[in-house]
Amino acid sequence: MASSCLAQSVVQEPGVYASNETTTRPWLAPVGHRQPRAADIPAAAASSQQIIDQEDAIVDRKIRGICRGC
Repeated sequence: MASSCLAQSVVQEPGVYASNETTTRPWLAPVGHRQPRAADIPAAAASSQQIIDQEDAIVDRKIRGICRGC
């Protein structure tokens, strides 16, 4: 428990990660913490997402036939 409190109290100098950044842009997050982009996802995962989207569209059409604006 003490180690988590200690980790929160560590302060880094502001210029540690700012070497490539300007004053108008925020710092980039470390690689392990950045949000994935579409280019980061392999093509196989993208094609499986397309299949899921098609199935979702089929279910949405069926639901519209059952529930009419309630």
